[in-house]
Amino acid sequence: MMKKLFIGSCFFLIIVLILLLAYNFAFKGNDKIEPKVSLEENRIESPEEENRIKAITQEPVTGIFLDKIKEKIFFYSLANGKLWQIGLEGGQVENISNVDVIGLQDALWSVDGSKTISIISQSDNQKGFLFWDRNNNKKINLKNGVDEVAWDNLGTKIIYKYFEKNDNSKSVNVANPDGSSWKKIADTSFRNVAIEQIPQTSLVSFWNKGKSEEETNLMVAGMNGGELQKVFSGKFGADYKWSPDGKRAIISHLKDGSKKDLATGLVDREGFYKELGIPTMVSKMEWSLDNRHIYYALPAIPEGFNLPDDYKTKKFNTVDTFWKINIETGEKTRLIELADIDGIYDVYKPFLSPSEDAFFFINRVDEKIYRLKL
Repeated sequence: MMKKLFIGSCFFLIIVLILLLAYNFAFKGNDKIEPKVSLEENRIESPEEENRIKAITQEPVTGIFLDKIKEKIFFYSLANGKLWQIGLEGGQVENISNVDVIGLQDALWSVDGSKTISIISQSDNQKGFLFWDRNNNKKINLKNGVDEVAWDNLGTKIIYKYFEKNDNSKSVNVANPDGSSWKKIADTSFRNVAIEQIPQTSLVSFWNKGKSEEETNLMVAGMNGGELQKVFSGKFGADYKWSPDGKRAIISHLKDGSKKDLATGLVDREGFYKELGIPTMVSKMEWSLDNRHIYYALPAIPEGFNLPDDYKTKKFNTVDTFWKINIETGEKTRLIELADIDGIYDVYKPFLSPSEDAFFFINRVDEKIYRLKL
């Protein structure tokens, strides 16, 4: 009897061991990734994820430039004007120049990143321009009378507005960065001018910087002069940004008859206008590389301010959400859900990574560079 009981017990123990081994083999590998259940909140807790929006610089910056080949972001420190670079993922910053640029407001980069024009505030409430060729360490102050500057598409010439004190004349000109071999493109009556060469063309566009009480005129002329054309007008407080293929530009402006409501549209080189239906500003918008989409921040704007003037003079900050629009279908898509936005962001000077997997911008709240993972 005892022998039979012993044999039965051993057989039962073997069956239990086999079942335990089978359970461990089937389920042990899943123990570490199975989400935990919180009894207090009665919900499933997902593994902790990195915030999709994060600051990649620790101090206020200006004069940003994306090197698409090296996949580096160059920027100047607002604290001392020194030049730094950082990778697209953030991380360690590298000092490029120890030279302090006193009074630095912004910096304009040539297309290859080898040259900059620094915009420097001066004691007489004016601004000066310092050209720097990084490859040759050549620095030249642009001549007095220059008050707006842009690079041409090749990064070999500058396009600038010049004010002649002797006769109060104003003109848009092109020259070498050191000011030599200059040539007038067109006369203008505008005091404050924005300038941009149209991509993939030899045409220069310029317009009076958008003000709420002033109709904005988009003008176009050839780099070598020729007939000056008014391409588009009739909108107040307007600004523009050309698509990479140069076929059309985003325009932000005040709604017709309004002094506070914003609107956006598209305008081509023939002056044809198409409404986009987005109440934002060009300074919060960026083209996709395929010219079919626009990434943008949609601002919540406090009451009692004059647009776009008070925003440009930094009298208030906006609270933005993040979107993309297909300009062919009009379909709008959130880049990040409202519940996942963990801070206050006032988007300024946005740009995309070379593979369009990240949306970068300066946050005007703290003037740091932020990265939104797409």
